[in-house]
Amino acid sequence: MKRCIFYLPYKLEEHGKGARMMRPRKMIQAFREIGYDVFVIEGYSRARKRQIRQLKKCIRHGFQYEFMYAESSTMPILLTDPHHLPLHPFVDFGFFRWMKKRGIPIGLFYCDIYWKFDSYGEALPGWKRFFSLKCYVYDIRQYVKLLDRFYIPSGKLLDYLASEALSERSVLLPPGAEELRIRRDASRIRDFSVNPLHVFYVGGIGAHYQIEALIRAVSRTENCVLTLCCREHEWQKEKIRFEKFLNERIQIVHRNGDELEPYYDNADIGALIFENGAYMNMAMPYKAFEYLGHEIPVIATKDTAIGHFTEQNGTGWVIPYHEDAVCSLLNKILHRPEMLGEKQKTCIETKKQNLWKCRAGMVEKTLSQMKE
Repeated sequence: MKRCIFYLPYKLEEHGKGARMMRPRKMIQAFREIGYDVFVIEGYSRARKRQIRQLKKCIRHGFQYEFMYAESSTMPILLTDPHHLPLHPFVDFGFFRWMKKRGIPIGLFYCDIYWKFDSYGEALPGWKRFFSLKCYVYDIRQYVKLLDRFYIPSGKLLDYLASEALSERSVLLPPGAEELRIRRDASRIRDFSVNPLHVFYVGGIGAHYQIEALIRAVSRTENCVLTLCCREHEWQKEKIRFEKFLNERIQIVHRNGDELEPYYDNADIGALIFENGAYMNMAMPYKAFEYLGHEIPVIATKDTAIGHFTEQNGTGWVIPYHEDAVCSLLNKILHRPEMLGEKQKTCIETKKQNLWKCRAGMVEKTLSQMKE
């Protein structure tokens, strides 16, 4: 059996929610699906140190590993313990160097570059922000020295990183879609006055996630309903901005995990319509590929990374972030319901090329090239 190593510099909670917990679990499962015995190194620094010793023992006893795939934290690798102190500063990159000396290719998925924005660390004391930024820079310098492949969610991230060395080794690796069995009749035309057009938004609100244009548009579009699913504390903070637009056709819910399935089942359109901004323009939302896994066409914002993906693959509609643009599109779909079926068929085909096992296969292909 083929073997690989999966490296995660933080604790992977078994039932943890959110992309930083779900993505690693999906990738580990995907590597197993394509035939790998996966040695997982994860946890806080002391646990990783213990697991590294176990792996080194395996390698010394003759076990061979094709490659090591790692995923970064949103924090610097030195500060991922709960106390955020670099008490074991040589564990991770020392191990990376050990692997490199033995000719085992190393690839890392770099999930986020929020630290490059001025708004990073606004709530931190000045010295903490300064120290954190220095640690991020240290990470990048080590990646330049040690990585064979640098995986990124979208190409726009490289504009902020400004590293020619990592750009040359970069490979796009957005989230994947689950191989779900979906029962949707793409040829069915329905009466929206009886069964309204259902738009589903699941994700953050506030900060970078400005979705007011969506709420305003649905509030003035007859025969159209919106289910907005977000964290309860975010809604409590932001609801004063939205309450004046709410009516009986807009439902607010707070669900996650398997609780979302009934909402995916009922959705006609997934919403990825955010106000343009430097951060959102380069983001590749995890939920976008959950919509794709459920074969739900999306509305995405023009000039964003997910908008480009949507346009390139034909899995939805790409429009400017403006209330009138959203209204116009919704009304067009209401008058031409066959548009939904056309996009759903495209989603089915696109999904086949964007499964999690396709992402694992891309890692295998690009890291195996380093051994040739």
